[in-house]
Amino acid sequence: MKCRIAVFAAIAALCLSASPTLGLPAAIAPQDPTPHASSGHELLVHFDPALSDANRQNLLAQAGLEIIRPLRFADSIYLVRSQTAADAARLAQTHHLSQASGVRSVEPNLSLARLPATANAAPSVAGATESPRDSLSADELLYRAWHLDSTPYRGKLLPRTDIRAREAWENGQRGKGVKVAVIDSTIQVDHPDLINRLDCRSEPLADALPGEACGWDFVGEDADTRLSPPEADTLRTTLSHSLCLSDRQLLDTYPLLVWELSSLPEAEKARLIRDRLQKQVSSAFHGTWVAGLIAAQADQGQGLMGVAPEATLLPIRVFDLEGNTTTARLIEATGYAAARGAEVVNLSFGSLVPSEVLVYHLLQVMAAYPNLVIVASAGNDSLDGAAFPAAIPGVVAVGATTVEGQRAPYSQYGGQLDVVAPGGSLQPTASGGILTTGGTWAEGLWQRLPMPTQPWGYGLDPKGYYVRVQGTSFASPIVAAVVALMKGEDPHRQLNRDQLIEILKTTAGYEGLTLSEADRLHYQVQKALGFGTVLDFPYARPSGLYPRPIAIDPEAYFFGAGLVDAARAVDEVRSRQ
Repeated sequence: MKCRIAVFAAIAALCLSASPTLGLPAAIAPQDPTPHASSGHELLVHFDPALSDANRQNLLAQAGLEIIRPLRFADSIYLVRSQTAADAARLAQTHHLSQASGVRSVEPNLSLARLPATANAAPSVAGATESPRDSLSADELLYRAWHLDSTPYRGKLLPRTDIRAREAWENGQRGKGVKVAVIDSTIQVDHPDLINRLDCRSEPLADALPGEACGWDFVGEDADTRLSPPEADTLRTTLSHSLCLSDRQLLDTYPLLVWELSSLPEAEKARLIRDRLQKQVSSAFHGTWVAGLIAAQADQGQGLMGVAPEATLLPIRVFDLEGNTTTARLIEATGYAAARGAEVVNLSFGSLVPSEVLVYHLLQVMAAYPNLVIVASAGNDSLDGAAFPAAIPGVVAVGATTVEGQRAPYSQYGGQLDVVAPGGSLQPTASGGILTTGGTWAEGLWQRLPMPTQPWGYGLDPKGYYVRVQGTSFASPIVAAVVALMKGEDPHRQLNRDQLIEILKTTAGYEGLTLSEADRLHYQVQKALGFGTVLDFPYARPSGLYPRPIAIDPEAYFFGAGLVDAARAVDEVRSRQ
Protein backbone atom coordinates (compact mmCIF):
# COMPACT_ATOMS: atom_id res chain seq x y z
CA MET A 1 0.00 0.00 0.00
CA LYS A 2 2.89 2.38 0.79
CA CYS A 3 4.24 1.93 -2.73
CA ARG A 4 0.79 2.50 -4.21
CA ILE A 5 0.32 5.73 -2.24
CA ALA A 6 3.75 6.88 -3.33
CA VAL A 7 2.82 6.31 -6.97
CA PHE A 8 -0.44 8.18 -6.48
CA ALA A 9 1.38 11.08 -4.84
CA ALA A 10 3.84 11.29 -7.71
CA ILE A 11 1.05 11.76 -10.23
CA ALA A 12 -1.25 13.82 -8.03
CA ALA A 13 -0.79 16.77 -10.34
CA LEU A 14 -2.86 14.88 -12.92
CA CYS A 15 -5.78 14.51 -10.56
CA LEU A 16 -9.08 16.28 -10.70
CA SER A 17 -9.07 19.26 -8.39
CA ALA A 18 -10.76 18.13 -5.18
CA SER A 19 -11.68 20.64 -2.51
CA PRO A 20 -12.05 19.22 1.00
CA THR A 21 -15.57 18.89 2.35
CA LEU A 22 -16.80 18.02 5.81
CA GLY A 23 -18.32 14.65 6.61
CA LEU A 24 -19.22 11.92 4.18
CA PRO A 25 -19.96 12.65 0.53
CA ALA A 26 -23.16 11.21 -0.85
CA ALA A 27 -21.32 8.43 -2.65
CA ILE A 28 -20.08 6.88 0.58
CA ALA A 29 -23.02 7.34 2.91
CA PRO A 30 -23.14 4.30 5.20
CA GLN A 31 -25.71 1.66 4.34
CA ASP A 32 -28.24 0.86 7.05
CA PRO A 33 -30.35 -2.25 6.42
CA THR A 34 -33.10 -0.85 8.62
CA PRO A 35 -35.80 1.09 6.74
CA HIS A 36 -36.64 4.64 7.71
CA ALA A 37 -39.44 6.98 6.68
CA SER A 38 -39.03 8.77 3.38
CA SER A 39 -39.06 12.51 2.99
CA GLY A 40 -42.11 14.38 1.73
CA HIS A 41 -44.57 12.58 4.06
CA GLU A 42 -45.38 10.04 1.35
CA LEU A 43 -47.71 7.12 1.97
CA LEU A 44 -48.64 4.01 0.00
CA VAL A 45 -52.34 3.19 0.01
CA HIS A 46 -53.49 -0.20 -1.24
CA PHE A 47 -57.17 -0.24 -2.19
CA ASP A 48 -59.49 -3.12 -2.86
CA PRO A 49 -59.55 -3.40 -6.70
CA ALA A 50 -63.38 -3.45 -6.58
CA LEU A 51 -63.47 0.06 -5.09
CA SER A 52 -64.32 2.70 -7.68
CA ASP A 53 -61.94 5.54 -8.57
CA ALA A 54 -64.46 8.06 -7.24
CA ASN A 55 -64.64 6.31 -3.87
CA ARG A 56 -60.86 6.10 -3.68
CA GLN A 57 -60.46 9.80 -4.31
CA ASN A 58 -63.21 10.59 -1.81
CA LEU A 59 -61.55 8.51 0.94
CA LEU A 60 -58.18 10.18 0.32
CA ALA A 61 -59.73 13.65 0.34
CA GLN A 62 -61.53 12.94 3.62
CA ALA A 63 -58.22 11.87 5.16
CA GLY A 64 -56.50 15.04 3.94
CA LEU A 65 -54.23 13.16 1.55
CA GLU A 66 -53.13 14.34 -1.88
CA ILE A 67 -52.71 11.85 -4.72
CA ILE A 68 -49.24 11.91 -6.27
CA ARG A 69 -50.03 9.11 -8.73
CA PRO A 70 -51.22 5.53 -8.99
CA LEU A 71 -48.21 3.23 -9.04
CA ARG A 72 -47.33 1.92 -12.48
CA PHE A 73 -47.36 -1.83 -13.09
CA ALA A 74 -49.31 -2.40 -9.86
CA ASP A 75 -52.94 -3.06 -9.01
CA SER A 76 -54.79 -0.41 -6.98
CA ILE A 77 -51.76 1.00 -5.14
CA TYR A 78 -51.48 4.79 -4.83
CA LEU A 79 -48.61 7.00 -3.83
CA VAL A 80 -50.07 9.87 -1.79
CA ARG A 81 -48.79 12.80 0.24
CA SER A 82 -50.00 14.14 3.55
CA GLN A 83 -50.88 17.80 3.55
CA THR A 84 -50.04 18.24 7.23
CA ALA A 85 -46.56 18.61 8.72
CA ALA A 86 -47.49 17.43 12.23
CA ASP A 87 -46.41 13.86 13.00
CA ALA A 88 -49.39 13.21 15.26
CA ALA A 89 -51.82 14.46 12.62
CA ARG A 90 -50.25 12.25 9.94
CA LEU A 91 -50.47 9.25 12.26
CA ALA A 92 -54.17 9.97 12.83
CA GLN A 93 -54.69 10.26 9.05
CA THR A 94 -53.04 6.91 8.47
CA HIS A 95 -55.02 5.21 11.22
CA HIS A 96 -58.32 6.69 10.04
CA LEU A 97 -57.76 5.67 6.42
CA SER A 98 -56.58 2.15 7.30
CA GLN A 99 -59.92 1.53 9.06
CA ALA A 100 -61.98 2.54 6.03
CA SER A 101 -63.88 -0.08 4.06
CA GLY A 102 -62.12 -0.84 0.77
CA VAL A 103 -58.62 0.01 2.06
CA ARG A 104 -56.31 -2.98 2.37
CA SER A 105 -53.29 -1.25 3.87
CA VAL A 106 -51.65 2.14 4.48
CA GLU A 107 -47.95 2.55 5.20
CA PRO A 108 -45.12 5.06 4.74
CA ASN A 109 -43.22 4.95 1.47
CA LEU A 110 -40.11 3.75 3.26
CA SER A 111 -36.59 4.47 2.15
CA LEU A 112 -34.74 1.15 2.09
CA ALA A 113 -31.04 0.33 1.80
CA ARG A 114 -29.84 -2.70 -0.11
CA LEU A 115 -27.80 -5.40 1.59
CA PRO A 116 -24.15 -4.39 1.93
CA ALA A 117 -21.97 -6.15 -0.63
CA THR A 118 -19.85 -7.56 2.18
CA ALA A 119 -20.61 -8.33 5.77
CA ASN A 120 -17.28 -7.22 7.18
CA ALA A 121 -14.07 -5.49 6.23
CA ALA A 122 -12.05 -7.40 3.68
CA PRO A 123 -8.34 -7.25 2.93
CA SER A 124 -7.53 -5.06 -0.03
CA VAL A 125 -6.31 -6.78 -3.17
CA ALA A 126 -4.32 -3.74 -4.21
CA GLY A 127 -1.03 -5.53 -3.67
CA ALA A 128 -1.89 -8.19 -6.26
CA THR A 129 -0.16 -8.16 -9.62
CA GLU A 130 -3.02 -8.93 -11.96
CA SER A 131 -3.11 -8.23 -15.66
CA PRO A 132 -5.29 -5.63 -17.39
CA ARG A 133 -8.40 -6.92 -19.15
CA ASP A 134 -6.81 -7.18 -22.59
CA SER A 135 -4.48 -9.92 -21.32
CA LEU A 136 -6.95 -11.77 -19.09
CA SER A 137 -8.06 -14.74 -21.16
CA ALA A 138 -11.39 -16.45 -20.70
CA ASP A 139 -9.56 -19.55 -19.43
CA GLU A 140 -7.71 -17.52 -16.78
CA LEU A 141 -10.94 -15.93 -15.60
CA LEU A 142 -12.73 -19.28 -15.59
CA TYR A 143 -10.02 -20.69 -13.33
CA ARG A 144 -10.69 -17.91 -10.83
CA ALA A 145 -14.49 -18.35 -11.09
CA TRP A 146 -14.57 -21.21 -8.59
CA HIS A 147 -18.36 -20.94 -8.23
CA LEU A 148 -18.68 -22.39 -11.74
CA ASP A 149 -16.17 -25.22 -11.24
CA SER A 150 -14.03 -25.39 -8.11
CA THR A 151 -11.81 -28.28 -9.26
CA PRO A 152 -9.13 -26.15 -10.98
CA TYR A 153 -8.91 -24.00 -7.85
CA ARG A 154 -9.20 -26.71 -5.14
CA GLY A 155 -7.71 -29.67 -6.96
CA LYS A 156 -9.16 -33.12 -7.56
CA LEU A 157 -8.52 -34.43 -4.04
CA LEU A 158 -10.92 -32.02 -2.35
CA PRO A 159 -14.70 -32.20 -2.77
CA ARG A 160 -16.30 -29.75 -5.16
CA THR A 161 -18.02 -26.74 -3.65
CA ASP A 162 -19.35 -25.20 -6.89
CA ILE A 163 -22.68 -25.49 -8.72
CA ARG A 164 -21.36 -27.69 -11.59
CA ALA A 165 -22.14 -25.09 -14.21
CA ARG A 166 -19.75 -26.41 -16.83
CA GLU A 167 -21.44 -29.82 -16.78
CA ALA A 168 -24.80 -28.10 -17.13
CA TRP A 169 -23.54 -26.30 -20.24
CA GLU A 170 -22.61 -29.53 -22.03
CA ASN A 171 -25.11 -30.21 -24.82
CA GLY A 172 -27.46 -27.71 -23.21
CA GLN A 173 -29.03 -24.41 -24.19
CA ARG A 174 -27.10 -22.38 -21.54
CA GLY A 175 -30.26 -20.42 -20.77
CA LYS A 176 -30.94 -19.46 -24.39
CA GLY A 177 -34.24 -17.67 -24.85
CA VAL A 178 -34.75 -16.99 -21.13
CA LYS A 179 -35.14 -13.41 -19.92
CA VAL A 180 -33.78 -12.61 -16.46
CA ALA A 181 -34.62 -9.31 -14.79
CA VAL A 182 -31.94 -7.77 -12.57
CA ILE A 183 -33.54 -5.29 -10.15
CA ASP A 184 -30.62 -3.56 -8.52
CA SER A 185 -28.31 -0.53 -8.58
CA THR A 186 -26.21 0.87 -11.45
CA ILE A 187 -25.92 -1.66 -14.28
CA GLN A 188 -23.20 -0.79 -16.80
CA VAL A 189 -24.83 -2.65 -19.67
CA ASP A 190 -22.07 -1.62 -22.08
CA HIS A 191 -19.51 -3.77 -20.25
CA PRO A 192 -17.82 -5.85 -22.99
CA ASP A 193 -19.12 -9.07 -21.40
CA LEU A 194 -22.70 -7.82 -21.03
CA ILE A 195 -23.41 -5.60 -24.01
CA ASN A 196 -24.62 -8.47 -26.20
CA ARG A 197 -26.83 -9.98 -23.50
CA LEU A 198 -29.51 -7.28 -23.32
CA ASP A 199 -33.19 -7.85 -23.94
CA CYS A 200 -34.21 -4.95 -26.18
CA ARG A 201 -37.61 -4.28 -27.70
CA SER A 202 -38.16 -2.74 -31.10
CA GLU A 203 -41.93 -3.16 -31.34
CA PRO A 204 -44.15 -0.53 -29.68
CA LEU A 205 -45.77 -1.27 -26.33
CA ALA A 206 -49.12 0.01 -25.14
CA ASP A 207 -47.66 0.85 -21.71
CA ALA A 208 -44.19 1.85 -22.91
CA LEU A 209 -42.24 4.28 -20.76
CA PRO A 210 -40.69 7.31 -22.53
CA GLY A 211 -37.74 6.15 -24.63
CA GLU A 212 -37.87 2.62 -23.22
CA ALA A 213 -35.79 0.08 -25.13
CA CYS A 214 -33.63 -2.20 -22.96
CA GLY A 215 -34.88 -1.90 -19.38
CA TRP A 216 -35.59 1.07 -17.14
CA ASP A 217 -33.98 3.27 -14.49
CA PHE A 218 -36.57 4.01 -11.78
CA VAL A 219 -34.07 6.34 -10.07
CA GLY A 220 -33.43 8.70 -12.97
CA GLU A 221 -36.75 7.82 -14.66
CA ASP A 222 -35.10 7.13 -17.99
CA ALA A 223 -34.13 4.19 -20.18
CA ASP A 224 -30.42 4.11 -19.21
CA THR A 225 -29.39 2.06 -16.16
CA ARG A 226 -25.77 3.15 -16.45
CA LEU A 227 -24.00 5.82 -14.45
CA SER A 228 -25.30 9.29 -15.37
CA PRO A 229 -22.86 12.20 -15.93
CA PRO A 230 -23.75 13.87 -12.58
CA GLU A 231 -23.32 10.55 -10.80
CA ALA A 232 -19.98 10.05 -12.52
CA ASP A 233 -18.94 13.47 -11.22
CA THR A 234 -19.88 12.48 -7.66
CA LEU A 235 -17.95 9.21 -7.81
CA ARG A 236 -15.02 10.88 -9.55
CA THR A 237 -14.72 13.35 -6.68
CA THR A 238 -14.66 10.53 -4.12
CA LEU A 239 -12.16 8.58 -6.19
CA SER A 240 -10.02 11.68 -6.65
CA HIS A 241 -9.89 12.18 -2.89
CA SER A 242 -8.70 8.61 -2.39
CA LEU A 243 -6.04 8.84 -5.10
CA CYS A 244 -4.79 12.39 -4.84
CA LEU A 245 -5.06 13.85 -1.36
CA SER A 246 -2.18 13.66 1.06
CA ASP A 247 -2.75 11.83 4.33
CA ARG A 248 -3.29 15.12 6.15
CA GLN A 249 -5.71 16.43 3.52
CA LEU A 250 -7.64 13.17 3.59
CA LEU A 251 -8.02 13.25 7.37
CA ASP A 252 -9.19 16.86 7.25
CA THR A 253 -11.71 16.03 4.53
CA TYR A 254 -13.36 13.11 6.32
CA PRO A 255 -13.56 13.97 10.02
CA LEU A 256 -16.39 11.51 10.68
CA LEU A 257 -14.32 8.62 9.40
CA VAL A 258 -11.34 9.86 11.40
CA TRP A 259 -13.53 9.85 14.50
CA GLU A 260 -14.45 6.21 13.87
CA LEU A 261 -10.73 5.34 13.72
CA SER A 262 -9.66 7.58 16.60
CA SER A 263 -7.38 5.02 18.30
CA LEU A 264 -5.15 4.40 15.25
CA PRO A 265 -2.02 6.21 14.04
CA GLU A 266 -2.65 8.86 11.38
CA ALA A 267 -0.97 6.91 8.57
CA GLU A 268 -3.12 3.88 9.30
CA LYS A 269 -6.26 6.03 9.44
CA ALA A 270 -5.44 7.48 6.02
CA ARG A 271 -4.80 4.02 4.56
CA LEU A 272 -8.12 2.68 5.83
CA ILE A 273 -10.04 5.74 4.65
CA ARG A 274 -8.53 5.46 1.14
CA ASP A 275 -9.48 1.80 1.02
CA ARG A 276 -13.00 2.52 2.27
CA LEU A 277 -13.57 5.28 -0.29
CA GLN A 278 -12.38 3.08 -3.12
CA LYS A 279 -14.55 0.16 -2.08
CA GLN A 280 -17.56 2.44 -1.84
CA VAL A 281 -16.93 3.64 -5.39
CA SER A 282 -16.70 0.02 -6.53
CA SER A 283 -19.91 -0.85 -4.65
CA ALA A 284 -21.92 1.73 -6.59
CA PHE A 285 -21.92 -0.88 -9.39
CA HIS A 286 -23.56 -3.64 -7.34
CA GLY A 287 -26.06 -4.19 -10.17
CA THR A 288 -23.21 -4.75 -12.64
CA TRP A 289 -21.76 -7.36 -10.29
CA VAL A 290 -25.10 -9.19 -10.12
CA ALA A 291 -25.72 -9.02 -13.89
CA GLY A 292 -22.31 -10.50 -14.69
CA LEU A 293 -22.90 -13.54 -12.52
CA ILE A 294 -26.10 -14.28 -14.42
CA ALA A 295 -25.30 -13.76 -18.08
CA ALA A 296 -21.78 -12.49 -18.77
CA GLN A 297 -20.43 -13.99 -21.97
CA ALA A 298 -16.85 -14.30 -23.12
CA ASP A 299 -16.12 -13.26 -26.69
CA GLN A 300 -13.31 -14.55 -28.89
CA GLY A 301 -11.40 -16.09 -25.99
CA GLN A 302 -11.68 -13.02 -23.79
CA GLY A 303 -14.03 -12.23 -20.92
CA LEU A 304 -15.93 -13.87 -18.11
CA MET A 305 -18.74 -16.42 -18.31
CA GLY A 306 -21.93 -16.06 -16.31
CA VAL A 307 -23.86 -19.09 -15.08
CA ALA A 308 -26.41 -18.75 -17.94
CA PRO A 309 -24.33 -17.10 -20.70
CA GLU A 310 -27.05 -17.40 -23.37
CA ALA A 311 -29.81 -15.85 -21.25
CA THR A 312 -30.80 -12.24 -21.86
CA LEU A 313 -30.82 -9.50 -19.24
CA LEU A 314 -33.58 -7.02 -18.48
CA PRO A 315 -31.72 -4.34 -16.45
CA ILE A 316 -33.87 -2.44 -13.95
CA ARG A 317 -32.31 0.14 -11.66
CA VAL A 318 -33.95 1.02 -8.32
CA PHE A 319 -31.00 1.98 -6.05
CA ASP A 320 -29.22 5.34 -6.13
CA LEU A 321 -25.52 5.95 -5.47
CA GLU A 322 -26.12 5.84 -1.72
CA GLY A 323 -27.62 2.37 -2.06
CA ASN A 324 -31.13 3.57 -1.20
CA THR A 325 -34.49 2.97 -2.81
CA THR A 326 -38.16 3.23 -1.80
CA THR A 327 -40.98 0.75 -1.45
CA ALA A 328 -42.77 2.47 -4.35
CA ARG A 329 -39.81 1.89 -6.66
CA LEU A 330 -39.60 -1.78 -5.70
CA ILE A 331 -43.30 -2.29 -6.36
CA GLU A 332 -43.12 -0.62 -9.77
CA ALA A 333 -39.89 -2.38 -10.72
CA THR A 334 -41.13 -5.88 -9.90
CA GLY A 335 -44.41 -5.21 -11.69
CA TYR A 336 -42.49 -3.84 -14.67
CA ALA A 337 -40.28 -6.96 -14.83
CA ALA A 338 -43.33 -9.22 -14.96
CA ALA A 339 -45.10 -7.01 -17.50
CA ARG A 340 -42.03 -7.13 -19.76
CA GLY A 341 -42.00 -10.91 -19.85
CA ALA A 342 -39.18 -11.67 -17.43
CA GLU A 343 -39.19 -15.38 -16.57
CA VAL A 344 -36.77 -15.04 -13.67
CA VAL A 345 -36.34 -12.03 -11.37
CA ASN A 346 -33.34 -11.56 -9.10
CA LEU A 347 -33.67 -9.44 -5.94
CA SER A 348 -30.32 -8.99 -4.20
CA PHE A 349 -31.61 -6.86 -1.35
CA GLY A 350 -33.67 -7.23 1.78
CA SER A 351 -34.87 -5.93 5.11
CA LEU A 352 -35.77 -7.56 8.41
CA VAL A 353 -38.90 -5.39 8.50
CA PRO A 354 -41.48 -6.39 5.84
CA SER A 355 -43.55 -3.96 3.82
CA GLU A 356 -47.13 -5.22 3.84
CA VAL A 357 -48.01 -3.60 0.53
CA LEU A 358 -44.86 -4.98 -1.16
CA VAL A 359 -45.62 -8.46 0.15
CA TYR A 360 -49.20 -8.25 -1.17
CA HIS A 361 -47.95 -6.92 -4.50
CA LEU A 362 -45.43 -9.73 -4.99
CA LEU A 363 -48.02 -12.34 -4.08
CA GLN A 364 -50.34 -10.80 -6.68
CA VAL A 365 -47.56 -10.80 -9.29
CA MET A 366 -46.76 -14.45 -8.64
CA ALA A 367 -50.45 -15.37 -8.86
CA ALA A 368 -50.81 -13.53 -12.17
CA TYR A 369 -47.59 -15.06 -13.61
CA PRO A 370 -47.44 -18.68 -12.37
CA ASN A 371 -44.30 -19.45 -14.39
CA LEU A 372 -42.34 -16.49 -13.05
CA VAL A 373 -39.60 -17.45 -10.55
CA ILE A 374 -38.43 -14.79 -8.09
CA VAL A 375 -35.08 -15.41 -6.37
CA ALA A 376 -33.85 -13.29 -3.45
CA SER A 377 -30.86 -13.07 -1.13
CA ALA A 378 -31.57 -14.33 2.39
CA GLY A 379 -29.53 -11.62 4.13
CA ASN A 380 -26.07 -10.82 5.45
CA ASP A 381 -26.77 -10.46 9.18
CA SER A 382 -26.04 -14.08 10.21
CA LEU A 383 -29.50 -14.43 11.75
CA ASP A 384 -32.02 -17.23 12.04
CA GLY A 385 -34.60 -16.25 9.42
CA ALA A 386 -34.53 -14.86 5.91
CA ALA A 387 -34.92 -11.16 5.19
CA PHE A 388 -37.81 -9.81 3.13
CA PRO A 389 -38.60 -10.29 0.25
CA ALA A 390 -36.75 -13.64 0.43
CA ALA A 391 -39.05 -14.70 3.30
CA ILE A 392 -42.22 -14.27 1.22
CA PRO A 393 -43.86 -17.62 0.38
CA GLY A 394 -43.08 -18.59 -3.20
CA VAL A 395 -39.86 -16.57 -3.37
CA VAL A 396 -36.65 -18.65 -3.42
CA ALA A 397 -34.56 -17.65 -0.38
CA VAL A 398 -30.84 -18.15 -1.00
CA GLY A 399 -28.03 -18.40 1.56
CA ALA A 400 -24.31 -18.27 0.85
CA THR A 401 -21.42 -20.73 1.12
CA THR A 402 -17.65 -20.39 0.95
CA VAL A 403 -15.07 -22.04 -1.29
CA GLU A 404 -14.39 -24.45 1.59
CA GLY A 405 -18.04 -25.54 1.54
CA GLN A 406 -19.08 -23.96 4.83
CA ARG A 407 -21.86 -21.49 5.55
CA ALA A 408 -20.51 -18.04 4.80
CA PRO A 409 -20.11 -16.38 8.22
CA TYR A 410 -22.47 -13.52 7.27
CA SER A 411 -25.21 -15.66 5.71
CA GLN A 412 -28.75 -15.94 7.06
CA TYR A 413 -29.92 -19.46 7.94
CA GLY A 414 -32.90 -21.29 9.47
CA GLY A 415 -36.14 -22.90 8.38
CA GLN A 416 -37.02 -20.20 5.84
CA LEU A 417 -33.90 -20.91 3.78
CA ASP A 418 -34.58 -22.78 0.52
CA VAL A 419 -31.13 -23.44 -0.94
CA VAL A 420 -27.55 -22.17 -0.79
CA ALA A 421 -25.04 -21.22 -3.46
CA PRO A 422 -21.51 -19.82 -3.49
CA GLY A 423 -21.49 -16.32 -1.99
CA GLY A 424 -17.80 -16.31 -1.20
CA SER A 425 -15.68 -14.92 1.57
CA LEU A 426 -12.93 -12.35 1.25
CA GLN A 427 -11.37 -13.52 4.52
CA PRO A 428 -8.54 -14.28 4.90
CA THR A 429 -7.69 -13.69 1.20
CA ALA A 430 -9.55 -12.08 -1.67
CA SER A 431 -9.25 -15.23 -3.80
CA GLY A 432 -12.16 -16.76 -1.88
CA GLY A 433 -14.51 -14.06 -3.21
CA ILE A 434 -16.90 -14.43 -6.12
CA LEU A 435 -15.51 -13.19 -9.45
CA THR A 436 -17.80 -11.08 -11.59
CA THR A 437 -18.00 -8.03 -13.86
CA GLY A 438 -17.21 -4.60 -12.42
CA GLY A 439 -18.27 -1.10 -13.42
CA THR A 440 -15.38 1.23 -12.61
CA TRP A 441 -13.83 0.70 -16.04
CA ALA A 442 -16.40 3.19 -17.41
CA GLU A 443 -14.50 5.93 -19.26
CA GLY A 444 -16.59 8.75 -17.80
CA LEU A 445 -15.22 7.94 -14.35
CA TRP A 446 -11.57 8.63 -15.21
CA GLN A 447 -11.61 12.10 -16.74
CA ARG A 448 -8.60 14.04 -15.44
CA LEU A 449 -7.73 11.21 -13.07
CA PRO A 450 -4.57 9.07 -13.13
CA MET A 451 -5.09 5.45 -14.04
CA PRO A 452 -3.93 3.12 -11.23
CA THR A 453 -1.28 0.58 -12.15
CA GLN A 454 -2.54 -1.98 -9.62
CA PRO A 455 -5.97 -3.26 -8.53
CA TRP A 456 -7.86 -1.26 -5.91
CA GLY A 457 -11.12 -1.62 -4.00
CA TYR A 458 -12.65 -4.96 -4.98
CA GLY A 459 -11.00 -4.93 -8.40
CA LEU A 460 -9.14 -7.84 -9.98
CA ASP A 461 -7.55 -5.54 -12.56
CA PRO A 462 -6.47 -1.87 -12.30
CA LYS A 463 -9.44 -0.45 -14.15
CA GLY A 464 -12.05 -2.65 -12.52
CA TYR A 465 -13.40 -4.68 -15.41
CA TYR A 466 -13.65 -7.53 -12.89
CA VAL A 467 -14.12 -7.69 -9.13
CA ARG A 468 -14.09 -10.20 -6.28
CA VAL A 469 -16.98 -9.83 -3.86
CA GLN A 470 -18.87 -11.65 -1.12
CA GLY A 471 -22.47 -11.75 0.08
CA THR A 472 -25.82 -13.47 -0.28
CA SER A 473 -26.34 -10.74 -2.90
CA PHE A 474 -24.21 -12.90 -5.20
CA ALA A 475 -25.46 -16.34 -4.17
CA SER A 476 -28.93 -15.19 -5.27
CA PRO A 477 -28.09 -14.37 -8.93
CA ILE A 478 -26.18 -17.62 -9.21
CA VAL A 479 -29.40 -19.46 -8.30
CA ALA A 480 -31.47 -17.20 -10.56
CA ALA A 481 -29.15 -18.14 -13.42
CA VAL A 482 -29.50 -21.84 -12.60
CA VAL A 483 -33.27 -21.39 -12.93
CA ALA A 484 -32.61 -19.79 -16.33
CA LEU A 485 -30.57 -22.85 -17.32
CA MET A 486 -33.49 -25.04 -16.27
CA LYS A 487 -36.02 -23.00 -18.22
CA GLY A 488 -33.76 -23.14 -21.26
CA GLU A 489 -34.20 -26.92 -21.31
CA ASP A 490 -38.00 -26.55 -21.20
CA PRO A 491 -38.70 -25.00 -24.62
CA HIS A 492 -42.48 -25.19 -24.35
CA ARG A 493 -42.48 -23.90 -20.76
CA GLN A 494 -44.38 -26.91 -19.47
CA LEU A 495 -43.01 -26.51 -15.94
CA ASN A 496 -44.51 -23.88 -13.68
CA ARG A 497 -42.85 -22.07 -10.79
CA ASP A 498 -43.71 -24.67 -8.15
CA GLN A 499 -42.36 -27.50 -10.29
CA LEU A 500 -39.13 -25.65 -11.04
CA ILE A 501 -38.54 -24.83 -7.38
CA GLU A 502 -39.25 -28.42 -6.42
CA ILE A 503 -36.64 -29.61 -8.95
CA LEU A 504 -34.17 -26.98 -7.77
CA LYS A 505 -34.49 -28.18 -4.18
CA THR A 506 -34.63 -31.94 -4.77
CA THR A 507 -31.53 -31.87 -6.98
CA ALA A 508 -29.57 -29.78 -4.45
CA GLY A 509 -27.56 -31.62 -1.81
CA TYR A 510 -25.04 -31.51 0.99
CA GLU A 511 -22.15 -33.17 -0.83
CA GLY A 512 -19.09 -30.95 -0.40
CA LEU A 513 -20.73 -28.95 2.40
CA THR A 514 -19.45 -29.05 5.97
CA LEU A 515 -20.68 -27.45 9.18
CA SER A 516 -18.20 -25.40 11.14
CA GLU A 517 -17.73 -26.26 14.80
CA ALA A 518 -19.32 -22.93 15.72
CA ASP A 519 -22.43 -23.73 13.66
CA ARG A 520 -22.71 -27.20 15.20
CA LEU A 521 -22.62 -25.75 18.70
CA HIS A 522 -25.11 -23.04 17.75
CA TYR A 523 -27.48 -25.68 16.38
CA GLN A 524 -27.33 -27.62 19.64
CA VAL A 525 -28.34 -24.53 21.61
CA GLN A 526 -31.12 -23.58 19.21
CA LYS A 527 -32.52 -27.12 19.18
CA ALA A 528 -32.48 -27.38 22.97
CA LEU A 529 -33.84 -23.94 23.82
CA GLY A 530 -35.98 -23.25 20.76
CA PHE A 531 -35.46 -19.50 20.47
CA GLY A 532 -34.50 -17.46 17.43
CA THR A 533 -32.10 -14.59 16.92
CA VAL A 534 -34.05 -12.31 14.58
CA LEU A 535 -33.78 -8.73 15.88
CA ASP A 536 -31.86 -10.17 18.88
CA PHE A 537 -35.09 -11.25 20.60
CA PRO A 538 -34.23 -14.09 23.04
CA TYR A 539 -37.55 -15.77 22.34
CA ALA A 540 -40.06 -16.34 19.56
CA ARG A 541 -43.78 -16.36 20.27
CA PRO A 542 -45.73 -19.11 18.47
CA SER A 543 -48.26 -17.83 15.95
CA GLY A 544 -51.05 -20.16 16.94
CA LEU A 545 -51.29 -21.52 13.40
CA TYR A 546 -48.94 -24.46 13.96
CA PRO A 547 -47.81 -26.57 16.90
CA ARG A 548 -44.18 -26.36 18.00
CA PRO A 549 -42.25 -27.91 15.10
CA ILE A 550 -39.80 -30.77 15.30
CA ALA A 551 -36.29 -29.40 14.80
CA ILE A 552 -34.89 -29.86 11.31
CA ASP A 553 -31.50 -31.49 10.78
CA PRO A 554 -28.43 -29.27 11.26
CA GLU A 555 -27.58 -29.40 7.55
CA ALA A 556 -31.08 -28.23 6.63
CA TYR A 557 -30.90 -25.54 9.32
CA PHE A 558 -27.82 -23.92 7.81
CA PHE A 559 -28.05 -24.96 4.14
CA GLY A 560 -31.76 -25.38 3.39
CA ALA A 561 -32.20 -28.12 0.78
CA GLY A 562 -28.49 -27.87 0.05
CA LEU A 563 -26.06 -26.50 -2.51
CA VAL A 564 -27.72 -26.05 -5.90
CA ASP A 565 -26.51 -28.45 -8.58
CA ALA A 566 -27.03 -26.95 -12.02
CA ALA A 567 -26.13 -30.14 -13.87
CA ARG A 568 -28.58 -32.33 -11.95
CA ALA A 569 -31.31 -29.71 -12.15
CA VAL A 570 -30.92 -29.37 -15.92
CA ASP A 571 -30.92 -33.15 -16.37
CA GLU A 572 -34.12 -33.47 -14.32
CA VAL A 573 -35.85 -30.83 -16.44
CA ARG A 574 -34.82 -32.67 -19.61
CA SER A 575 -36.19 -35.93 -18.23
CA ARG A 576 -39.62 -34.34 -17.83
CA GLN A 577 -39.91 -33.15 -21.44
